[in-house]
Amino acid sequence: AATHTWSCPQGSSTYARAVDSPPVCLPFHDPSGPVQTMRGSLPRVPLDDGRCLWIGETVITTAGQSVSNAGFLVDPTATYGACPTTATFAGGAPSTVVTVEGPADPTIVVQIAGGYRMGGRTRVLYRLFRQDASATFGVTLLGAGLGRWDAASGQIVVPGPASLRWGPDLDLGDAALVEGSTAYLWGCHAPFHDLTDDCVVGRLDANDDMLLYAGQGQWITSTRASNAAVVFDSASWFSSVVAYGGALEHAYIVAWGSTVQTHTASALEGPWVAGANLAACDLPGDDSNAFCTGLVVHSELQDPGRPGEQVMSYSVGTLATDQTTRYAGHPEKYWPRLVWAD
Repeated sequence: AATHTWSCPQGSSTYARAVDSPPVCLPFHDPSGPVQTMRGSLPRVPLDDGRCLWIGETVITTAGQSVSNAGFLVDPTATYGACPTTATFAGGAPSTVVTVEGPADPTIVVQIAGGYRMGGRTRVLYRLFRQDASATFGVTLLGAGLGRWDAASGQIVVPGPASLRWGPDLDLGDAALVEGSTAYLWGCHAPFHDLTDDCVVGRLDANDDMLLYAGQGQWITSTRASNAAVVFDSASWFSSVVAYGGALEHAYIVAWGSTVQTHTASALEGPWVAGANLAACDLPGDDSNAFCTGLVVHSELQDPGRPGEQVMSYSVGTLATDQTTRYAGHPEKYWPRLVWAD
C-alpha cells in the first residue's frame, strides 16, 4: 500500500505463456539429450514440494541403458504452453523410481497409474503384473493398490503381491480425483466390449478407508466389482477425471483408438453422458496400424489464463507386424505426445 504496487507472495512465480503452443510436443525429446527412445504413457504423481513427477514407462538412454518407470521432474514455474524438451531425471540420473517392498521377485512388473495429494501426503496408484509367457501380452494382472512417495530416497514405494489392496476385478487404478478430504478412484474391468471396459468408482477418506458406489446414492463396504454400479466405460489402463467448466469430465481413449473422447457429469456418481471429442491423436502418417492409448490430463500444466484449454499426453503404438523395426528405426514416431486442446 505504501508504494501502490502489486506484490506476489513469496515462493510464487511470474505468469508466462509461450507465444504459441506447438501443435504437438514430444516430451524430453532432445537430439543432444540423454534419452534415445521413450515409449508408453506419462502418468503423473504430484510431490510434496509442488513439483510433478512424470513416469516414463519404458526408456532407453543414448548409452544403451534400458529403464522401466523412469522419473522425470517437471518444473512448476515453466512457461505455460511450452514443450518440456529437457530431460531432468529424479535423482539426477536415468534409473527407476519404483521400489517394491518385500522379497525381490524378478517376475513382477510394476505399472504406476498416477497419484494424488490429500491431507498433506502423496498417494500413488499402481498395478502389479506377473510375467506369464502363456498370457496374451506376456503378463497377468495381479491387482492394484496404493503406494507412497518417499522423499528421502526419492522413490515410489509400493507393497508387494501379498499386500495388494484390490484384486484384478476391482482394479481402482484408472483415474483419481480429490474433493476436499475424499479421494475418488475409478477402476475398469472385464468383460471387454466395444473396445472398452465397464468402470466403477470407490471413495477413500483421510484414513484410506474405502466405500464402493453401488448405485442410487448408496455407498457400501465392499471390494468386489460385482457389488458396484457401472458409472462409465473406458480402456487402456489410464484415463483422467477432472473438474472442468463447472462440471466433471472423464477423458479417455478406447482400445487401439485414434481420438480423445469424453464423458461429462454434474456429480461424481453420475449420470455420465457422452461428451465432445477433444482431439484426434497425432499418429504416424505412414503406419495405418498405428494407435494411441493411455490418456493422461496434466492439470499441473493448466494455464489459468486459458480455462478452455486442456493439456494431455498419450502414448503411440502400432499393431504392424514389423513393429519392432518401426520402433527402433523411427522412435520419434512412437514417442509419447503432449498436446494442448481447446
